[in-house]
Amino acid sequence: ANAASNRLPALSPTRRFSPLGMRPTRAATAADLDRIVEAHASAARTAEEAGFDAVEVHFGHNYLVSAFLSPRLNHRTDGFGGSLANRARLAREIARAVRDAVGDRLAITAKLNMDDGVPGGFWLDESIEVAQWLEADGSVDALELTAGSSLLNPMYLFTGDAPVREFAARFPQPARLGLRLGGRFFLREYPFREAYLLDRARQFRAALRLPLILLGGITTVETMNLAMAEGFAFVALARALLREPDLVNRMRADASTRSLCVHCNRCMPTIYGGTHCVLT
Repeated sequence: ANAASNRLPALSPTRRFSPLGMRPTRAATAADLDRIVEAHASAARTAEEAGFDAVEVHFGHNYLVSAFLSPRLNHRTDGFGGSLANRARLAREIARAVRDAVGDRLAITAKLNMDDGVPGGFWLDESIEVAQWLEADGSVDALELTAGSSLLNPMYLFTGDAPVREFAARFPQPARLGLRLGGRFFLREYPFREAYLLDRARQFRAALRLPLILLGGITTVETMNLAMAEGFAFVALARALLREPDLVNRMRADASTRSLCVHCNRCMPTIYGGTHCVLT
């Protein structure tokens, strides 16, 4: 949570220091959690009224719900901490509230971390079990499988170049200096490879009947066809579409088309002022 960017109190399962906000978070109370569950339901109703066909709830990247899932970040001793069932309670309550709000009139997907990419964090075995609970609950229509921690290890999700200098430039002092000096430890580089989350996602495909959405370094029609052949219902693209908003149409016209995204990740720091590709 980054209270410095949104000027709202940053909540977490357990009080901790936020390096992005440069201040401590506040441990969410039971009243906070009730409000958050209802806020998700209200947002889904608003989306329906606005004419949207689907909504997605975000259970990844160590944002609030994902932080509750993480044994590293969640040290609570109440009904929302401790066992996996307790740590998954907030995610399941949100998904159920959204389903109750819109019924079957909207598709509901959930973006779920397969693993946090940090020692002591949420890992594959627990994530598969949570995914099976969500499937059994009937509260979501598909899962979008992701990984990494925006708080502790953001490049684990993105892979490719780590834009340390560009990130540092977006922050005031002393955070700017801290990122310049220690950014390589926070923004650790992972080599890019095509469909880099596929190996982990296959374990979910084997354990679930629920439709699954594959993301992570999908740049060719060949990879999309591979995902479909392995039983994934959809693929998701982000950086590739920032680079080329018309990419899907170009792929439809010519199956040999390959994304021009070079995975420099300099789009990442632009989230603080209008997300865009810096190369276009």
